Amino acid sequence: MIRQADAPARTPRQGDAPARAAAATTTIVAPDEETDVAIKEPSIIASPNRALALTAGTVLAVWGILGFFFAHERGHAFFGDVGGLLWNAFQVNPALGAVWTLLAFALFIVGLGNTIGSRNVNLVVGIVLVVLAVYGFVLSGTSANVFALNTPDNVFNAIVGVVLVLTALGADKQNISALRAAQA
Repeated sequence: MIRQADAPARTPRQGDAPARAAAATTTIVAPDEETDVAIKEPSIIASPNRALALTAGTVLAVWGILGFFFAHERGHAFFGDVGGLLWNAFQVNPALGAVWTLLAFALFIVGLGNTIGSRNVNLVVGIVLVVLAVYGFVLSGTSANVFALNTPDNVFNAIVGVVLVLTALGADKQNISALRAAQA
């Protein structure tokens, strides 16, 4: 809405064009109705879930890709209870390398996407890693350990999984509620 604003009480002199122009100014006034505010997707830096998805995805990608090389150079079976050693600590076989790489791929996609998707995938990937850690702790040293998990693998999976779950459940609450309210 555009309306005439009250001009200052100044009498223009002859030839004072700017003063005459100032006497008849117009201003833009917001209408009495409520204006819509656009809710913007938080950046990667402003969203803990997006940042963690990219960080954990990078770590899992490195572990998974290197795991393929260390498992294949020794000719280990895809699903087997023995694997190659990564950094003289992590025992990996191709199946575990594939799991870590697929989880990394999912985290990369949502980390570059949006906050709500990052939160959901962080939760799912975190639960998968915690389950994988429990599986490894329970079945380590048996023939049922088809991912060749050892204690460092289990501790790594547990730590990354718990951090992902806790971040998914605790961070970005204000961002997510604002985004959901904007969608409604």
